[in-house]
Amino acid sequence: MASCFIVFKDGRCFSRRWTGYDYILKIAINELQFIPGGIPLAEWLELQIPIENDELESDGGYGFYNSRLDDWINRHLDTRSLTPENQKFFWQAIEKGRIRLHHEGAAYSELNPDYFEEFYKMYQLAEKGEPPMEYNHLVKIEAPCLRKNGPGW
Repeated sequence: MASCFIVFKDGRCFSRRWTGYDYILKIAINELQFIPGGIPLAEWLELQIPIENDELESDGGYGFYNSRLDDWINRHLDTRSLTPENQKFFWQAIEKGRIRLHHEGAAYSELNPDYFEEFYKMYQLAEKGEPPMEYNHLVKIEAPCLRKNGPGW
């Protein structure tokens, strides 16, 4: 059952089980290491997924208790809540990760490439300005984001 959400700039939402969500963020984290200025975002994204074997006991799928922050983390990333620069970094990392996932497959990530392609298609549609309800995992468009998340605010 889908319980984790990534919201695009137009309010459309990608939803998957926690494993798919975590693997997408891990791809971004991996690639942000090689983007000048991307490391602070990578470090913040690492806090949005559990440490394997340490925090998985508290994992409820949709969220987990993060012992590093002493707080509950929901698996919901609204990319609009990131600074404009971090949004750019995030999507650059996703594009680079897509290439590596296709070339290296399971040696790079355990993420099902079909899931990633569905996620990437939604990103492309949002970038093109296509109607967000035509390809959206929710029955509504997410309300405008007023939160500020991640480094740089």
